[in-house]
Amino acid sequence: MNSVLVSKPYLNASDRVLIVDDFLADGNAVHALIDIVRQAGAEVAGIGIAVEKGQQDGGWQLRKEGFRLESIAIIEDMDWKTQTIRFRTD
Repeated sequence: MNSVLVSKPYLNASDRVLIVDDFLADGNAVHALIDIVRQAGAEVAGIGIAVEKGQQDGGWQLRKEGFRLESIAIIEDMDWKTQTIRFRTD
């Protein structure tokens, strides 16, 4: 478990925050960042992800909650036997 702290002078109620992360799987890390933004009274403007694991529910859940979420690539599935990754194309 990791702790993330943001000093009060760096995040204010008037701020609009773009959350950017490298990987999105189940969404726990992004939800923790959303919580920090909300504790400060600020607004989440959107979420940017480099690679989303589409076979897990994190992206679906965040979109269902009404967040604008954009991913550069979404993995549809992975096959460990053939060592292949199939990306979503829609």
